[in-house]
Amino acid sequence: MKKLLKSLGKIEITLVAIVVFLVVVRIFLPYGIKYGINWYMGNKIENYKGHIEDFDLALYRGAYQIQGLKIWEKAKGPKQPLVFIKDIDLSLAWRGIFAGKLLGDLKVDGMKLDLVDSADKKKKQMGEDQDWKTVVGKLVPIELESFRLTNSEVHLYNNDFKVPVDVVLDRIMVSATNIKNTDKSKELLPSTMEASARLQKSGHVTAGAKINLLSKIPAFESKMAIDKLDITKLNDFFKGYGPFTFTSGNFSLYGEVSTRDGRVKGYMKPFFENIDVISSKEKFDSPKRFFFEMGIAMSNLILRNSENKTVATRVDFEGAAKGPDIKTWDALWGSIRNGFVEALKKKLDNTVSIKDVPKKD
Repeated sequence: MKKLLKSLGKIEITLVAIVVFLVVVRIFLPYGIKYGINWYMGNKIENYKGHIEDFDLALYRGAYQIQGLKIWEKAKGPKQPLVFIKDIDLSLAWRGIFAGKLLGDLKVDGMKLDLVDSADKKKKQMGEDQDWKTVVGKLVPIELESFRLTNSEVHLYNNDFKVPVDVVLDRIMVSATNIKNTDKSKELLPSTMEASARLQKSGHVTAGAKINLLSKIPAFESKMAIDKLDITKLNDFFKGYGPFTFTSGNFSLYGEVSTRDGRVKGYMKPFFENIDVISSKEKFDSPKRFFFEMGIAMSNLILRNSENKTVATRVDFEGAAKGPDIKTWDALWGSIRNGFVEALKKKLDNTVSIKDVPKKD
């Protein structure tokens, strides 16, 4: 070894030392970062704790990966996590670097978010009492150029009732691109977002939006739809929060919403198709449920269209984003018109864009 070192010049020895140093750093740096993240998540989150299973670097593409992220309430422990994420991948967005900006491409796979509603505050877990922006900032320390969420699901649980409630949105896919407008588009809404999911393992949910996150007050133009949800799949939810249930029927929803300068304009079109509420063997466990179901049954009988057996309307809203005015009487007339004059078309109307939102005075 000594002979080898003597045979090398100062420059060669320096280069060898640098290479050895980089190799040692590459081997031990992930362990140090993993320790730092786990220390922060275990000690610095006010009402929650967190832990990651593994951390790895991919220097050749300027990226790192986090595996097995868990975050849970301190009072509940890691067996009841608020959120679990299988894989997180953050890499440098070369498009941003070429545009002179340090930005990242974030990919999240296998997220499971468990929200728990309850009248008992000790059992409730909705993530409302935490500054999540700071926590995310520690895990993702640079601004994003793109974001992709795959193979994920969100649950809403409530165990206060005799029959526990579990509303699930699964097969979630979300994609957002050009978040920081590295394409230098002159459009008012340069970024795009697309999303899809499945509700209660039945209804197909889709959404799309054009967004401007660079303005002082973010602006967007969006469209969404829920197609043919078997409404009986939500009976546990309706019974707990209603109380009422359905014996058959499908639910669909179409809507458009646009906002800018703190103002919003949009509409929602709900469709209840082939609804049936009271079965021949119905047993009402409370007077409240009896009156609820009788009211729904009568409304369905009176307002449904005789040809397509559908109750539908269009609910328009406009005004300040925090509390827009809802045009209730127009919605009531819409349901009457659908039932007796002309059936409402089961599709997006494509009548609302950001240009239709009144500018702030």
